[in-house]
Amino acid sequence: MMVTASGKPVRGEYWPCCNWTPTQDDILPGKGYDVENSTIEQFWQSDEMNLIRNKMLEGKPVSGCTACYQEERMGTASLRQQENKGWSRMREMPPINEVIDRWQETGVCDQPVSLDINFSSLCNLKCRMCFSGLSSELAKEQKTIVDDHGWEWKGHLSWEPTDMEIIDHGKNTKLMTELYDMMKNTKRIYLKGGEPSLLQTMYNYLDYPVDQGYAENIQIKFNTNMTNVQKRFVQLMDKFRKVDLTMSIDGIGDVQEYIRAPSKWSSISKNITYFIENNDRADLMVSPCWQIYNLFNIYEHLEWFNEMNKKRKVEVTPIILDYPMHFRIDSLPYEIRKHAVMQIKQCFKLPIASQPTLFKKLYTLLKMLEDTKENDEYIDKFVIVTKMYDKYRKQSIENSLPELYKHVKKYF
Repeated sequence: MMVTASGKPVRGEYWPCCNWTPTQDDILPGKGYDVENSTIEQFWQSDEMNLIRNKMLEGKPVSGCTACYQEERMGTASLRQQENKGWSRMREMPPINEVIDRWQETGVCDQPVSLDINFSSLCNLKCRMCFSGLSSELAKEQKTIVDDHGWEWKGHLSWEPTDMEIIDHGKNTKLMTELYDMMKNTKRIYLKGGEPSLLQTMYNYLDYPVDQGYAENIQIKFNTNMTNVQKRFVQLMDKFRKVDLTMSIDGIGDVQEYIRAPSKWSSISKNITYFIENNDRADLMVSPCWQIYNLFNIYEHLEWFNEMNKKRKVEVTPIILDYPMHFRIDSLPYEIRKHAVMQIKQCFKLPIASQPTLFKKLYTLLKMLEDTKENDEYIDKFVIVTKMYDKYRKQSIENSLPELYKHVKKYF
């Protein structure tokens, strides 16, 4: 179950999972399932959630599950498939068939044991492909652009005035009381942002199960941009039964700094080393967002983490960007995409490519690159937005991403 900080049109929405597609959902909108108007329990036991459960058990499509269906059609293991498989492997989870039987017999579903929580949009980076509702720094920059260049830029950037408010759900006493009460039955917590390591609420929330003796039964999954690896963060990760640390890193050197400004690669690589040297329990993952900007640098990124794997296992779990459309790889003309095919084929030769998730994602990406179908209606918007971000950040696609620029130059 997901608690968001930046859901639209209402911030603080409850969703069935973190991969829910609210723009496609025709079940939950307008029902008031958010932190201001209902409790988690009311949402979890609602007629709408029961409708979703019944559809899933009957094998009928659920509109909000569009993202997973799309991944499955592309031959990639979707999040729902990964979660179903993961549930069966986790012995501490209640047997799913028994959970279903109890719900069908009583009409009351067991309390959720896995929580995905987005406490706040507070973030110190302004990633180009991100949304202003998920990054306070990006919201500030986009507001400046809209103020300087006119309201029509709002559409280019998907900026909303409400994105300027940095919500911190940790200040919602009613919500936090319910989350703390649920802790004794919680088996997994997935924290994301914004950048959760910046938020005192995150530390308060995780200190509670440590103090109450619940931490030894809880798995933590944590998304971080690795710019803020403090000693207390590293020590806290040692307190839980299991920790999955997912690093959001999209490239090496200039590529990372261009996409995820104002991050510095020297600091990030130093923080990765510090974490590895001071924590030997966490399972490490890196989850690059594959998009137009890093398409021609995927090999060097994988090569770096291939070397890192000689010191500490790091699983690569890429995300192939789905939205915004103008940053999607398949929005590039085929004449450009085809030039990346050989490099992606070279990736399969790296030892790290034997990791199942990475192998499948590389295969899916290769199919996308080799598809001759044209979808170039977004290339003009890519150029417009790229130029604007370059101007305000004092960056240059030509200098930072020379290989990509060589292929897209004629559009600039």
